[in-house]
Amino acid sequence: MKISFIEPRTELKAYIKSIWVFESQFGMPLKDMNLAAPNGCPKLIINYENNITSFVEGRSSESRECGIYFSGNRDIPVHISTSEKKTGFIGIEFLPYGGYPILGIPMLETANHLFTIEELLGKVGRNLREVLYNLENTYDKICFIQAKMIEMICKRNLQSEIVKYCVDTLKITNGLFPISELERKTGYSRRYLEMLFKNHVGFSPKVIASIFRFQKFYSNWAMGRSYDEFKEELNNYYFDQAHFSKEFKKMTGFSPLQYTNEVSNEFGRKLTLH
Repeated sequence: MKISFIEPRTELKAYIKSIWVFESQFGMPLKDMNLAAPNGCPKLIINYENNITSFVEGRSSESRECGIYFSGNRDIPVHISTSEKKTGFIGIEFLPYGGYPILGIPMLETANHLFTIEELLGKVGRNLREVLYNLENTYDKICFIQAKMIEMICKRNLQSEIVKYCVDTLKITNGLFPISELERKTGYSRRYLEMLFKNHVGFSPKVIASIFRFQKFYSNWAMGRSYDEFKEELNNYYFDQAHFSKEFKKMTGFSPLQYTNEVSNEFGRKLTLH
């Protein structure tokens, strides 16, 4: 398994968190959990070799080879598997507010769901998929999709500095910044901020804050820290240990202790550490 990271074009850095390419001669590792935990970022997956099966809350869905799929923002985990053959796909992780200005689709409609690009963009999506299918080189695929995303941004004016400020503030503070303070700083009511967030991000500020708070401790796991090493910090972020365990299990499917001691998830580790 190899995951390579590509620097997004300058014009897209305000919208895209990362671009990466997954390559393997034998598919996703069979002994690995291959779990994608919530990180606040919707994703575009360009699947150019082999099918991918996603498991969410006991339900499975298949992403076909040569397809383009959009995964909306999630607050639940996704398990990924493939058959044991050569596999390749491109992942584009948007910033939490980066998908809406590019796609023009209210993000609330995509939250916790997976869509083909045709379902989201119709004929435009079908044309994108057909062009990408005919580009054999992975680098050419990445160059083309970036150019098209820049075109799509230029056709719309959907950025929101209010949402950007609020999300960035919640991210920097690991979800601890009070929503009431966001109201005071921006001059907008909680109801209005929630409406903006659901359009641009897919979730309310409270839910995004909970994902960022979870990521603070999930990144500890990714860096190899044991549960015992970081459990003392929990009181600064959660009401108590039971609250933390409930949130952690919602977003991974496992208790914190079980996950840190028993779960192998190199795929999730590599994506989290980048």
